Amino acid sequence: MNTKITKLIQHLTRLPGIGPRQATRLALAMADWDNDELREFGDAVSNIKNGPLFCGQCFNFADGELCSICSSSKRDRTRIAVVEKITDLRSMEKTGAYDGVYHVLGGVLQPGNKEKIKTEELFQRVASLPNPSLAEIIIATNPNTYGETTALYIREKLAPLGIRITRLAQGLSTGSSIEYSDETTLAHALKHRR
Repeated sequence: MNTKITKLIQHLTRLPGIGPRQATRLALAMADWDNDELREFGDAVSNIKNGPLFCGQCFNFADGELCSICSSSKRDRTRIAVVEKITDLRSMEKTGAYDGVYHVLGGVLQPGNKEKIKTEELFQRVASLPNPSLAEIIIATNPNTYGETTALYIREKLAPLGIRITRLAQGLSTGSSIEYSDETTLAHALKHRR
């Protein structure tokens, strides 16, 4: 195989979720791009670390010190949704049902994980709120072992502040069947029924 394509495939496979087969497809698609498209793509990649990349408050992507959500006067700053990743934030934004602000942890608590997640920044942010008793922290971590562990840790750390802490409702998804649901999902659905 061509060494330029091979090198591109090697770089693409370093991305999360991209295996050799998908990387080959991507490299072949790029080979069909014209020179201007390739130059723009190369510029976008080489400039990714130039200037601010993340919001200084919530750790979403940002062009300046604050992202468009944190800098918006239309957002409710008394409600902070705590999410694991930026992709979770984007999914919540697509619903149009939430008008508060966010805090992106950048991961979850895991044993042996040396990756530092942004919990201390969250605790400092909440402690600096003008009136924490009027605020709400919505824990929106994934409903798996690590997401639940992270949610419990955050709840325990923030409880002494007297702040309202909620968790996204969990249970049966629309279109699912009770017959094929696991016990944990059914238990959550019963506990959080309305």
